[in-house]
Amino acid sequence: MKKIIIIFLLFSSLSFSYTRKEQIQENLSKVGIKQEIIDETQKMDFEIRDLVPFENNENVIGEKLNRLLALLKKDERNYIVSEDIITIYESKIGKDYEKYLNLFTKYTPYDYEKLFAKMVYYRGIGEKDKSDSYYREIEKKYSNTPIMEVIKIYNTANEKDRLLQTKKVLDILKNEEIKRQFGIPDEEVHSMNLTYTLTEVRKNYNNGEIEKAVSEYINNIVNSNVSNEVREYNRRKEILLLLNVLMINEEITNKKLREQNKKKMEGTYISKEIKKETMKNTDYLDKYLNEI
Repeated sequence: MKKIIIIFLLFSSLSFSYTRKEQIQENLSKVGIKQEIIDETQKMDFEIRDLVPFENNENVIGEKLNRLLALLKKDERNYIVSEDIITIYESKIGKDYEKYLNLFTKYTPYDYEKLFAKMVYYRGIGEKDKSDSYYREIEKKYSNTPIMEVIKIYNTANEKDRLLQTKKVLDILKNEEIKRQFGIPDEEVHSMNLTYTLTEVRKNYNNGEIEKAVSEYINNIVNSNVSNEVREYNRRKEILLLLNVLMINEEITNKKLREQNKKKMEGTYISKEIKKETMKNTDYLDKYLNEI
């Protein structure tokens, strides 16, 4: 009986997660990439996590890109690095990346990514017919699968419909098995949730539903069961959303509710991290406040 209780307590305390670091380790080691390259890839992936949405300094972008290119030269099978290079070329530089697309589609272990990456590439260079043909191929191959629901977000133009589709996907990705099957780590799911919640918060705020805007954040983010590692990976998004909601919360006229909300938000990991950083540097929040 004691043994059963111990086993139960052990499993109750475990966090069944699938992190980006774990994904990189698992997939690159399977193809025989050296551990030192895997370690460097994990470190580099963490460094550039905010580069695309937040970095505009050309020197910084160029320096990170050159390091990625050098890392790829060590082993062309490193599809993680190929994907990072593609993302930078596509989003920040506007340079053709077909060479790296070919490497990525050759080595990624996820078949749907090969089709999706080609669809995005041809759409980006203006070959809509070719892009659409890849989308039809994805629809045919992955009809009625969780990954098709994820891809639909990309192809949904209407903002309201895209928000509904994102919510549907977030519910699907609560399943750990599905996340692992399609290679969608916790960091990406949480990033999607942060983006979704920000949109919902702004929508409610613009509609004059101040209390609902704040409760949306508390329910979706404060109460979400994610590790500090995942929150740290999304630190910048976390901070920007928190600052937005703290300002919105100040507009709540119900003083008791306002203080309750504030207490919940100040008790979060990211709020405590902000306090630590501002104690070391009083200007720490300036760069975030400028982005609001």
